[in-house]
Amino acid sequence: MSSSSPRLVTLLALLGLAPVAYYILGTGRNIVALSLVSVVIIAASLFLMTGDHEGQAA
Repeated sequence: MSSSSPRLVTLLALLGLAPVAYYILGTGRNIVALSLVSVVIIAASLFLMTGDHEGQAA
């Protein structure tokens, strides 16, 4: 098994949002769009948390 970086896995998880975006286009429901934004915010947070840090450790 290859070792994947957590940042790459986070970015690949965003590919799962393509069907959700397609569903939004078909239904036009606002609640689906809000959940999509929520998932993007969570993925961005994970992407930033798993990145390299150059600062001093606390």
